[in-house]
Amino acid sequence: MAWLRWLDQGLAKLERTVIVLLLSGLLGLGLLQVLARNLFASGLFWADELLQHLVLWLGVLGASLATREQRHLRLDVLTYVFPAQYQPWLALLVHSTACLACSVLTWAAWELVRSEHEAGTMLTFGMPGWMAQSIVPLGLLSIAWRFLLHGLDALWQLTLQQRRP
Repeated sequence: MAWLRWLDQGLAKLERTVIVLLLSGLLGLGLLQVLARNLFASGLFWADELLQHLVLWLGVLGASLATREQRHLRLDVLTYVFPAQYQPWLALLVHSTACLACSVLTWAAWELVRSEHEAGTMLTFGMPGWMAQSIVPLGLLSIAWRFLLHGLDALWQLTLQQRRP
């Protein structure tokens, strides 16, 4: 289990680094676009589309990190209904279901990216459309990975609970 944590920490460091770079680029390009429009009455024709894709990447990577830290959106009304002794079972069920749902969504997003690749769509700023959209299946895969790890933690808690007298 330690190597899984090591791998997850490495992934989180990579995600944080990419988020910082993307956010810096987003702010810089946004500022450049505003200045160009106000000073020269025209902006960079490709900047708006690039900014939209940068926001997509930031959102997906942020969702993955939020899932890692269990700060994602969730409906946890059942945690108030069930007693503490059933919480590990509930956590295992919730994390397993979320992992399965994200895995199915990863497959669907992969099909979307694959169809974009086959269509040969090019974005305004010269990048293939499938490259810009590839963050969706990668991010969903990362989120599924995090839910899998949380599910394994819940399973570990269940085994510890079973061993207690």
